[in-house]
Amino acid sequence: MKKLHRKSPNSHLFTEEDFHLCELTQTFSVSNIWLEKGMQNQIATYDLMIRDMPKNRSFFVASGLEELVSHVLKNRYSKEDIRYLQKLKVITPKFAAYLKKFKFSGDIWAMPEGTIFFPGEPIVRITGPIIEGNIMTILLINSIVSNTIFTSKVIRPLIAAQGRLVIGPGMLRAQSFESGMKASRASYICGLAQNLMALHRKYNLRQSAPMAYSYHAFMKSFDGEIEAMRAMTNIFPAAYFMVDTYDFDEGLKNAIKVAKELEMRGKRLAGITIDSGDLVALSKKVRRELNRHGLQYVKISVASNLDEYKIAKMMKQGIAADSFLCQTEMITVTDEPKLEAIFKLAEIRDGKTIKHMAKLTPGKLSLPGRKQVYRIYDKKGKFKKDIIGLENEKNGGVPLLLPIIQKGKVAYKFPTLDEIALHVKNQIQKLPENLLDVTKTNPYEVGISRNVLKILDDLRKKHQSHNG
Repeated sequence: MKKLHRKSPNSHLFTEEDFHLCELTQTFSVSNIWLEKGMQNQIATYDLMIRDMPKNRSFFVASGLEELVSHVLKNRYSKEDIRYLQKLKVITPKFAAYLKKFKFSGDIWAMPEGTIFFPGEPIVRITGPIIEGNIMTILLINSIVSNTIFTSKVIRPLIAAQGRLVIGPGMLRAQSFESGMKASRASYICGLAQNLMALHRKYNLRQSAPMAYSYHAFMKSFDGEIEAMRAMTNIFPAAYFMVDTYDFDEGLKNAIKVAKELEMRGKRLAGITIDSGDLVALSKKVRRELNRHGLQYVKISVASNLDEYKIAKMMKQGIAADSFLCQTEMITVTDEPKLEAIFKLAEIRDGKTIKHMAKLTPGKLSLPGRKQVYRIYDKKGKFKKDIIGLENEKNGGVPLLLPIIQKGKVAYKFPTLDEIALHVKNQIQKLPENLLDVTKTNPYEVGISRNVLKILDDLRKKHQSHNG
């Protein structure tokens, strides 16, 4: 049998040089047609939004803007890229010449990362020559969805924990390195503690979680459990011990003994971790025993495939845990692992002529015009309702879409992750109480302004007359 040979890629992860070809055939073909028809200078406005609310969700947390802008600014086509597209007969010679000079020259307005939003609201609004927005469709959608799906999930256990510490998820059990890093970044900006060293180095983060944890492999690597505990605290006194590797009661006794030995050295054990069994009952037992031995300062952490639903239930049962360690359920978003984002043409301007665009299909309606999202607050500073209106409308609301890129140049100072985390915290504090229930979907009013409704009605009438 003849041996097959093929050239292996330098990396099995997509790199920046690959991103601008992460588009479908139709993206290039439609852009070709616009160029061949001389429409390339028409100014189009596109809206990026999420159509539906997943079950048991009441809001989204926007994320991915910095990644989106990075892709937009770096989007270029090399000679090799263009030759490859021509070889596949995906582009015409005229479009090949266009791609040689491609550079985004339009405007991007968007909700800052960490902003709470709702279905149907434009998260990102892109205005520029019609081809420029279209040719980056997948990059734009993926940047927002791949990040927002995590922020909108990981905020939920934090809400369920009612102010107690939530740790994770890290890279463990992620479906890819990229998703693991994005989930970890999302967790940090939502206020969860993070142990992932790669995240800390990449973003120069403050340390936000206890560093030294024992785990079962470590405990089993020593002849006895107490020897393992002593070995750890000899180097890292402020450690967390897992006490259920062998016998729970014996493990707890050993942890207490080592904690008292640490006190003799002027040190303190940080905590005890439970990751199996009845977490509520065991946490109460641990708390009683720790207190009985004067170890009130020793914290209790619980794990075991935790999510917001389990945490909410355990909180009602009076769990004695100080922190919750979340991994698999969070990083794989097991309950609702999808968000249906859409990228819709809302307007085309050709000189002084303005043509409004909308999708009129029932259940898949998109709104016309160059729009803004306005947030109205009640007297207590809580969210009252949002209004989707035209840009520059005066309705008493605070505009949520801010200028990020203007004429191809960055017009926005990107915040640090700590600044985004503060923004998320402030947003959560302004949510109505009913939206903080993680067990069901509660309604929030998103209205449409009269101006937008009038344009939509005119489009319906125009469509009916054409098809009459």
